[in-house]
Amino acid sequence: MSDLRDTRNKWAHQKAFSTDNLYRALDSIQRLLTSISAEEANEIERQKQEVLRIRFEEHARKETRKAAVVPIEGQPAAGLLPWRKVVTPHADVLSNRHELGRFAANLGQVHRGEGEEEYRLPRAFFQRNFLTEGLRYLLTGSLRRLTGTGGDAVIELQTNFGRGKTHSLLALYHLFSDTPISDLVGIEPVLDAAAVSTLPHVQRAVLVGYELSPGQAHVKPDGTTINTLWGELAWQ
Repeated sequence: MSDLRDTRNKWAHQKAFSTDNLYRALDSIQRLLTSISAEEANEIERQKQEVLRIRFEEHARKETRKAAVVPIEGQPAAGLLPWRKVVTPHADVLSNRHELGRFAANLGQVHRGEGEEEYRLPRAFFQRNFLTEGLRYLLTGSLRRLTGTGGDAVIELQTNFGRGKTHSLLALYHLFSDTPISDLVGIEPVLDAAAVSTLPHVQRAVLVGYELSPGQAHVKPDGTTINTLWGELAWQ
């Protein structure tokens, strides 16, 4: 009875239970109910079996993770050189003049014609960036949508911080920049998947949230005053 009282107090104070502790508590409850011939003992037995099932699945997941890690453990093959003897850092890194912000992808800068060439110029961008399966899927769907052959009207990029959202937007921006296909290195698989041979002319608009103040008007070079995001979109 003291065990059950302690279990009740832990439950009331929202303490955590391991599967072992939970099974032990249910077993004690079942023994008590059985001793007084209570019908609820059968329900407790069902709950015990459920706990055992969950415990087995947890154990199976742990063993699976261990098996996945084992192949990469151990000593490296003989004759492999350290990475620092194989990879040559950029000159800015070697001279301690590297500016991290300078090489960060920035859609707003590219739209204004600013930033490093590898982000700003379509040819340089596609030369330096590998088109992953996800990126090819995004570009293909967008190309189909803009040529009237399918694709989604709205696309939500679901990636973690630093996992390629800006690069995806830059790839879209450059793909529809009226740049000759011959300058877009590696874009052929996208064209083949979308079943198109030419790129459509597209009017692009770029809205970078942190660069737009919702409570402040913006005056454009032609004198147009912009007050809202919709106004910015329409002006572009």
